[in-house]
Amino acid sequence: MNRDLVTFGLLGAAHSLNHSLFLVLPPLLSNIAQSLGVSFQTLGLVATATYFIYGTGALAGGPLSDMIGSVKVARISIGLAGASSVLFLVCREIYTFAAAMFLMALWASFYHPTANKLIAQAFPKTTGSAMGIHNAAGNAGQVLTPTVAFLLGVLIDWRFSFIFFGLLSIGTAFLMNRISIEEDAPKGPRKLALMEFLRLPNFWQILLFNALVGFVFRGVEVYFPTFLRLGQGYTGEFAAIGSSLILLFGVAGQLIGGRGSDKVGPTKIILGSIIGVLLSLLLLLLAPTGYPVVIAFTLIYGVAVFAHQPSMTNLVSRVTPRRLMGLSYGVMFFFSFGLGSVAAAVLGWLTDGYGIVFAFWSNVVVAVALLGVTLLIYRTFGETSPASGS
Repeated sequence: MNRDLVTFGLLGAAHSLNHSLFLVLPPLLSNIAQSLGVSFQTLGLVATATYFIYGTGALAGGPLSDMIGSVKVARISIGLAGASSVLFLVCREIYTFAAAMFLMALWASFYHPTANKLIAQAFPKTTGSAMGIHNAAGNAGQVLTPTVAFLLGVLIDWRFSFIFFGLLSIGTAFLMNRISIEEDAPKGPRKLALMEFLRLPNFWQILLFNALVGFVFRGVEVYFPTFLRLGQGYTGEFAAIGSSLILLFGVAGQLIGGRGSDKVGPTKIILGSIIGVLLSLLLLLLAPTGYPVVIAFTLIYGVAVFAHQPSMTNLVSRVTPRRLMGLSYGVMFFFSFGLGSVAAAVLGWLTDGYGIVFAFWSNVVVAVALLGVTLLIYRTFGETSPASGS
């Protein structure tokens, strides 16, 4: 039990910081744009490229964990991502800013498929619940990130916000040598693994789902504070708190999604999750402006969008042979974090040309398409049993 607590604690901290390095950007988006003298579209393009690298690296992170071991890859990922934040010390124009973001994304990208493969192998009978606990611990650590980042950025300098979370990441990497999990022995490269993966039946539906949910998730994450500030006239402090509330309610979403996917099946939880995401976006955009509406949105959206994550990783563990699990998670996160990252550029372009409120409606359009794909997944996979194979 103590070993599990240490493992969940350290992986939860690593998961939290893996996201926190990039959660610094949304609450300080206006400040950074003004400081560097660039438009929202330019920062949106940088963010898209950053998240695309973040997702693309997962393609290497999954197979790399199969080859040299998951704990080793996770430590390298979070440690070097944190070390990359030092580049912000000399950041005075957009090119250095982009280079620092790209380096952080490259190293951070290895973490997700590595950690999820490790947890799926360590807890095969309660994968959903274990994923939910891991993700909830990550969310809990992220809750204060937007608010802390905003306050550090305003009171000291926005560059220090990135460096602060980078130093925490380096410290966590050193502590992760205490993780003890019996995982499959490293196998070395397998040339036929990709071809075998491509033959998995109906997996394209899961990949399309992840690309669409990644668009909505990234669009809200990056532009929600700006929507509150420029679109509805709230203060920067409240906008940062709004982002923190989404993450706070996301803790409950992760636990509900993880536990629920083990109890009633992942497809039912995923369907309910996406319905909640769509309804929350419509509430935010159609209801009269006011604090109660914003708080209601953060509650519904936070629970719903994060509930799908452990449920989807549970579903992937059920439909993927054990020997392909690292690769499957890598490809899945490429579609979610990589291809889905186009939202940052699209919403940036729409914000500059048509305003932030119009831009935010693009999330609703994509969420409608996402619901259609979710219904297809529900019909195709139903209550799928765990995949066999080693």
